[in-house]
Amino acid sequence: MRLLGHVTRRAIIALVAVYLVVSVAFVFVAATPDPNQALVAYSVAKKGGSAEEVREAIRAYREARNLDDPLLQRYARWMVDVSTLDWGISYSFERPVTSLILERLPYTAMYVVPALLLSLVNGVLIGLYAAFNRKGLFDRASSLVAYLGLGIPNFWLAEMVAVAFAVEVGSSRIGRPEFASEAFWSVAHLRAFVLPSLVLATGLFAGQLRYARAESMEYVNAEFVDALKAKGVSRLSVARHVLRNAAVPITSLFFTDMVAVLVVNIYVIEEIFGIQGLSALSLYAIEKRDMPVVIGTTMVIAFVGVAANFLQDVLYAVMDPRIGDTRR
Repeated sequence: MRLLGHVTRRAIIALVAVYLVVSVAFVFVAATPDPNQALVAYSVAKKGGSAEEVREAIRAYREARNLDDPLLQRYARWMVDVSTLDWGISYSFERPVTSLILERLPYTAMYVVPALLLSLVNGVLIGLYAAFNRKGLFDRASSLVAYLGLGIPNFWLAEMVAVAFAVEVGSSRIGRPEFASEAFWSVAHLRAFVLPSLVLATGLFAGQLRYARAESMEYVNAEFVDALKAKGVSRLSVARHVLRNAAVPITSLFFTDMVAVLVVNIYVIEEIFGIQGLSALSLYAIEKRDMPVVIGTTMVIAFVGVAANFLQDVLYAVMDPRIGDTRR
């Protein structure tokens, strides 16, 4: 019951955070002049339209988007639209923003999810093993690998890997509304996700290795570990007990690092490796000043951050029930 109450409170906080993000996005849209009005006026004038026709075109444009309605009325409509996943129509693609995002999201997830799994599983296991072999050859080698992984910029590593494997650098720029026509599950697409996954996993793996080693080091010489060893418990069982105690801080650091790294690196990786995912769509929308798509993709990234924090809180409470009592 306490766990349910804790999760409910965190869900409410996450929901409030989501609507705060939506409100900030609305303020940004409302306060920013719409550049497409000038494009509408230019288009009519270029065709030889009179000043009255230009004004009529602008008026029709604003009326179609309810830009002349009172601010509070627009805000209420905005909140309802966001809640029902009606994020408007793309100026460039002339399609609903949500359908564009849902179409592009799998391409981003196809290299992000494997990178997260690779970095989390391997980082924790290697960090834990290094902690049990402190100052040994494996520990020193893993520390060197971690420092290299943290020290090498992802954008440089991505370009070097792209050059080494003859990937056309910069081929991800969309440059036109049409995206790649190959099937999502085609061999060509699946093969194209391998290198981006490895590059993205490098920094995440290095950080997770260091975190797991440092947190595990606090417990390898603890009294309960000595007691387990005295009872003849296997080394694997001892490692499992150490990992259980270090799981909460490791999880916290992983989620924090994950959100920070992903927000920056997915733009670089999709640009270099030619992945036409969410970030490529966002960059194209920024270039074309397609405001509904810009706001939509930005909100997706913000929602991922909020969801990650919520999941972190839930995992806290599951792994350590005392947290549900202290965080009231």
